Amino acid sequence: MATCYEFLHGGVNRNGYIVYYGHRLAISQFLQDIESFSGALVSLGLCKGDVVTLYLPTCPQALVAFYACSKLGMIANIIHPLVPVNLLAENLAKTRSKALLFYDATVKDERPLVALNQLLIRCSIADYVTVRKPVYKLYSRCSGKRVSEIATYVQLLKMGNLVPTKLAGKGEDLLCYMHSGGTSGQPKIVMLNNDAFNGVTDGMFKMYHPTVHQGDFNLATLPVFHAYGLCSAMHGPLSVGYNLILVPKFDTKAVKKYLNKYCVTVWSVVPAMLKKMLANNTFDSKGLASLDVIWCGGDVCDESLVERVDGILMKRGTHARLMRGYGLTEVCGVCIVNNYDYEQKGSCGRPMPGNYVEIWNDSNITLGEKELGEIVVSGNGVMSGYIEGEDCLVDKEGKTWVKTGDVGYLDDGYLHIVDRKKRSLKIAAVNVFPAQIEECVKKLDFISEACAVGVKVDGKQYVKVFVTLKQPTGYETVKREVTNICKQNLIQYAVPYFVEVIDEMPRTDFGKIDYKSLSGLYLNK
Repeated sequence: MATCYEFLHGGVNRNGYIVYYGHRLAISQFLQDIESFSGALVSLGLCKGDVVTLYLPTCPQALVAFYACSKLGMIANIIHPLVPVNLLAENLAKTRSKALLFYDATVKDERPLVALNQLLIRCSIADYVTVRKPVYKLYSRCSGKRVSEIATYVQLLKMGNLVPTKLAGKGEDLLCYMHSGGTSGQPKIVMLNNDAFNGVTDGMFKMYHPTVHQGDFNLATLPVFHAYGLCSAMHGPLSVGYNLILVPKFDTKAVKKYLNKYCVTVWSVVPAMLKKMLANNTFDSKGLASLDVIWCGGDVCDESLVERVDGILMKRGTHARLMRGYGLTEVCGVCIVNNYDYEQKGSCGRPMPGNYVEIWNDSNITLGEKELGEIVVSGNGVMSGYIEGEDCLVDKEGKTWVKTGDVGYLDDGYLHIVDRKKRSLKIAAVNVFPAQIEECVKKLDFISEACAVGVKVDGKQYVKVFVTLKQPTGYETVKREVTNICKQNLIQYAVPYFVEVIDEMPRTDFGKIDYKSLSGLYLNK
């Protein structure tokens, strides 16, 4: 099959543009920058199979480097731009990276980077803005400790413009390293190839079958270092002709402005983004009228959130709806969705074309409808493996399956998630699933969010639930109501022994509730 570079060229709207910090980057210039940066990488002595690390937020430079690596058969190692330098150094050693692109706005002191033994390339907001370019340039020079010898992205584009390059990558070549919590709960580096990315894009749009017009935009609020974001919110839309709005850092007011200003027809989000917009009263806007669909994944999406969002969309006169999906980094971010052809309330949908889902027991035997077990998926987007060598892949009946570590069941082919397998608790030898407890607790009108964790007291396992409130409510009332609703709807082992009210849930870099940090908090009895 084709590389992502070829796939992009096959469908991109060459008369369109990318919006970045309110500035427009013509797609024609974007494509030229890919060629120039490809030439720059070659001129730096890099060749097929070498690793180029993108220590960048969502920005044009990250996409340019991603597609240049695809063309040249190099591997883009995509890392969160706020990872501490000591962890960055470990990653660079593990991936055998040779070059590092970083952002001046996120790296205040460049001196520690010099010791990383990389070809360093400084990127800046000023590279792709026009009106405020002098301001951003001044900020870049004055906002931190800079090393004058480091090459800049703009310098390399000028140099690479003189170096013609040929297509060296192939569909089966490794394209990128993405970073995942792993299906077993341990951090892993996932290896994904060009065919996987393109397979997901192909399946996504065969399922969605949109009519893309010249002025249609995809709003990319998901980060480039997130597989769901890079594949479904950037590579896929660009490759079928959408214009693109890049949002480096999620901001509700900025998102509302983009929705109102541009003809946004597709928007991919995680639940936390929608909840934040609803809480800040920035979701309900005139810009929703042009929407065709909102894809939501990356975390559990409550039925109450779907109903609230759909109610606002209907009020704004659009046929768009919030469509839940399911995926993981190991399959390029998405493999199962609801859509306008098929949808089941409370489910994550059915597999996209070219994808498959089953429920297995601990002996890898396929279970029947509505039987609870581990979710396993197969399809075009399956990873090549983990760089660490550990595997969660199983070959069975001619397909390669990913054991996701998630627990769920199928109902008429629709996937329902119960919880993460690794999050399940054993209380008196009985499996207890925190997500079921959280869903139950959130039915209370005064509860905003809930997170259930396991805690041990004198060696005995208990359930503790942390909650945030929609309005002030006395602690004794909270504890009583939480306990009562769980007693009425759950097995006795799942009823929380401890209840704690907190002001705000801690979150991971991807916006999910950080249940691991809550597990270590002091017990408030």
